[in-house]
Amino acid sequence: MQFHKAILHAVIAGGSIVLSSLPSRAAVITYTDRNSFLAALSSSSTDNYNDLATGYVSSPLSRSIPGYNYNAVGLILLSSDYGSKILWNGVNGDFYGVNGDILTLNFTVGSPTAVGGYFFNFDSANPINDVVTVTAYPGAIAQSTVTSSATNFFGWIDDSGTPFTSLVIKPGSSAAYPTVDDLILGQAAPPPSPAEVPGPLPVMGAAAAFPISRRLRSRIAAARPRA
Repeated sequence: MQFHKAILHAVIAGGSIVLSSLPSRAAVITYTDRNSFLAALSSSSTDNYNDLATGYVSSPLSRSIPGYNYNAVGLILLSSDYGSKILWNGVNGDFYGVNGDILTLNFTVGSPTAVGGYFFNFDSANPINDVVTVTAYPGAIAQSTVTSSATNFFGWIDDSGTPFTSLVIKPGSSAAYPTVDDLILGQAAPPPSPAEVPGPLPVMGAAAAFPISRRLRSRIAAARPRA
């Protein structure tokens, strides 16, 4: 008897367990691989700074790429040619005050939900092995590493649709200048929709239990000794 009841209960539970199996959503996802980052976008534009003349540039520096505008802010902005043009803040060690050594990118048009690029430190001639920290706003979501690579990639995607407003690039020591190259602004591809539970399944599970219940009751009744 108990065995048959267990079977009946399992069938009923099997018809309803799917109701609670909905996947959760992420918000901001961070990347250190450029190809993986690009694969997660529906569209993007890249600023390679190749149009800039080498030397000092005005700050704030207004930049426009297809679909987006932003401005770069640093106490002394410079452009250098290191294989490709790069943009860096020529102040280090907070010489001009608190946070005088940071390079800030403020996104003004286009509402990017994906931002990324090559971030590293420069010593006015070459990349320098030091800590570089880049923080994405809103949310103050930071990525940091020790690197001398001019192709150190950081990227952020917000799949909730909240646009990023700025990036802040900060060096790790007084010998380093914060630098950006190949800045990417884009839109995150919509995440896959959660698999919808077919409506009839729970009903079918419950419906399947009723014939089994009737058959069990018939077998139980047939097995009872008659008076």
